[in-house]
Amino acid sequence: MKAGSRLLNAMLLGWCATVGCAGLLRGQGWQPIMEAGVVTNLVTTGGVTYVEYTWLMTGCDSVASIGPLLCNGNNFSFDFDIEQYEGICPDFAFYEGTNVVLGALAPGTYTLTTTSWNVPMSTNIFTISNITPVLQPIGFDTNGFFQIQMSSGVTNVSYVLQCSTNLVDWTSLSTNSVSTNSVGVALTDNAPVLPGVRYYRVLCQ
Repeated sequence: MKAGSRLLNAMLLGWCATVGCAGLLRGQGWQPIMEAGVVTNLVTTGGVTYVEYTWLMTGCDSVASIGPLLCNGNNFSFDFDIEQYEGICPDFAFYEGTNVVLGALAPGTYTLTTTSWNVPMSTNIFTISNITPVLQPIGFDTNGFFQIQMSSGVTNVSYVLQCSTNLVDWTSLSTNSVSTNSVGVALTDNAPVLPGVRYYRVLCQ
């Protein structure tokens, strides 16, 4: 039995001893519910593919486990085990989310099956192409900082802009992320402008 359910049962028993609730506790406990996370986005950035999940939680719900990510050739599977308490619960609801790293995938067609308690709930088919995010210079802002835009990004992933003068030694300049995947990632070189060539690259964390 979960610690949370023991505490809740103890609170209910104490309340019932005070006001009386014959039969109220009958059949109460944690039960699996067939709900799975919803894929909100599949994004490839920096050569790495991510999938974003969201799911709705109520006062009666608890996450028993999420994952692991399983891979069989071009077929991925990710599992959500969510439980629901059959009793009196707090009256609230909220969304949770997670990013799952599928990894650096070769060009091709892939399948992602989302399961709940190992039962398939939904399937997403996606294609990885040779197209990669592009770094595009925007220019200098009013503070004299050099602005760079990366063409795509994934939510809750941090991107680090680095520069080099010789393509060997790299210095981290700034870090940014995106709140939605409909826009790119804005990055800034705050260092003073120096003579010579500067090369840029972006790493994801």
